[in-house]
Amino acid sequence: MLIIYPPGVYNFLMNKILILVTSFFSYTLFAHPVIYKGGAVYQGTFMPMMHKMRVGYSLNSKFAVVANSNWFQEAGSYQDYTFGVNALLKRWLANDSQANVYTGFHAGQYKDDQGDGNVLSPFLMADWESRDHYTVFQTKGYIYDDQSNFDYTFRYGFAPFRAGMRDLQTWLILQAYYYKPQSSKLLVTPMIRFFYRNVLWEVGYSTRGQSYLTLMIHY
Repeated sequence: MLIIYPPGVYNFLMNKILILVTSFFSYTLFAHPVIYKGGAVYQGTFMPMMHKMRVGYSLNSKFAVVANSNWFQEAGSYQDYTFGVNALLKRWLANDSQANVYTGFHAGQYKDDQGDGNVLSPFLMADWESRDHYTVFQTKGYIYDDQSNFDYTFRYGFAPFRAGMRDLQTWLILQAYYYKPQSSKLLVTPMIRFFYRNVLWEVGYSTRGQSYLTLMIHY
């Protein structure tokens, strides 16, 4: 049965649908381990003493295959190359926010000043996001030889103003990062995030005097 709405009702419904779709996709464009089905992503994070890169492809909304590379200069010039799977464990949707729990398991090769070998790299991540606030906690493991090291990241961010989906979006973020082999001190980095269409970038400067850059592109 075909239902024909009056023009005013039709415009109202379309505006509501557009708002819901825009809000949902504004959430999914954060640095999630799994994105929409068929989506590809490149993410690189660069500091003078640390580089992290990720290339991923989402098979569906719950699973993605990912290739990673990590480098820590102060941890014996540690470098690894891993491949694995990320998974969405649970998602909670509200009217204007969502929360997610992700996990992943990656394996590959590493090398450092002491030699080289196999490495396993599991992770667990939880986040909560709205159009105004953003929080995330993540821990990632580096298990090789007789060592089991984990790094920890916590972030809080807020949007100083709301922008449309096709407009430049701006977020102010404070990140706390800890990885003992890299440094025994907590690394705190205030940064500003910009997002425009399918490109996200972050720039900041840590309390230890290190520049910070992240670039992420969705396809």
